[in-house]
Amino acid sequence: MNLKTARLTLRPQAQADAPALFTILSDPEAMRFWNRPAILRLEIVEELLRGQQAAMADGLCRYWTLVEDGDPVGSVDLSLIEGGSAELGFLLRRDRWGAGLATEAAAAAIGFGLGAPGLTRLAAAVQRNNRAAARVLEKNGFKRVESRPVLLADGARRDCDFHLLTK
Repeated sequence: MNLKTARLTLRPQAQADAPALFTILSDPEAMRFWNRPAILRLEIVEELLRGQQAAMADGLCRYWTLVEDGDPVGSVDLSLIEGGSAELGFLLRRDRWGAGLATEAAAAAIGFGLGAPGLTRLAAAVQRNNRAAARVLEKNGFKRVESRPVLLADGARRDCDFHLLTK
């Protein structure tokens, strides 16, 4: 199901989105607050998308590609869907940072999640130094509920803030 905002179309993620997402996922600056380093090979992104497609088919998540004027510029998702809860995530191409698109896309995904699928609780985790992502959450009504160090996939330990939005 496509979602629309003032400037974006959020369309269900497709395998054909791999090259556009690779542009973001291979950018070390865009990935500096993620739980994994930049991805250096398109084939890895293609495999990642295959896994996400399978999880969507099983109802475990929803991934949308953000399209602005026909140009894929990012991704937003509701993942780990279970028991009325899900986790919100978003990723935007660096040249589109600071334009409010992440806030807009997150609002659309939140509206969808708290509507049709009947979710009542959304969570999100951000590394403490990622103020921009925390602001996106705050603007969409999330409240910080916990802060603690987290061990990331690359073995680094980072301070993370956990946010919650309830219906």
